[in-house]
Amino acid sequence: MQINESDFKTHVVNKPWGYEYLAFENSNLAIWVLHIDYGQSTSLHCHTKKLTGLICLDGEVQISFINNKQIIKPMDKIMIRPTLFHSSKSLTKDGSIIIEIETPVDKDDLVRLKDFYGRENKKYESKEKYRPRTEEDVWLEHSK
Repeated sequence: MQINESDFKTHVVNKPWGYEYLAFENSNLAIWVLHIDYGQSTSLHCHTKKLTGLICLDGEVQISFINNKQIIKPMDKIMIRPTLFHSSKSLTKDGSIIIEIETPVDKDDLVRLKDFYGRENKKYESKEKYRPRTEEDVWLEHSK
């Protein structure tokens, strides 16, 4: 399967902690939906240029930083400035869903400090981790 790694509109990206997919993108921002399995965590990472907003949609999520932690519940939000290391962990038995809003759009703006799955110092997942989207994967159309 030939996949253009810069075009996430047609694929879901499998992660060791669950999966994520692009729900909206324009020239200014990208909105991703992250499904995090119970007890699993994203890497402790930062973005050197991106401002990131996280909104919990379902479950409870522990947002960890180098020196502290914060729990967010449905409809709670948190803003993460560039260069702030953070990770997200699901505390809910059925997993958690969060919306990640990033600006500017740049999936390669990623620095992993610590990862439970051996991905330290590695970039974003390769195309082998992609799978086709289904009808359940939301895409928000841009209204002109």
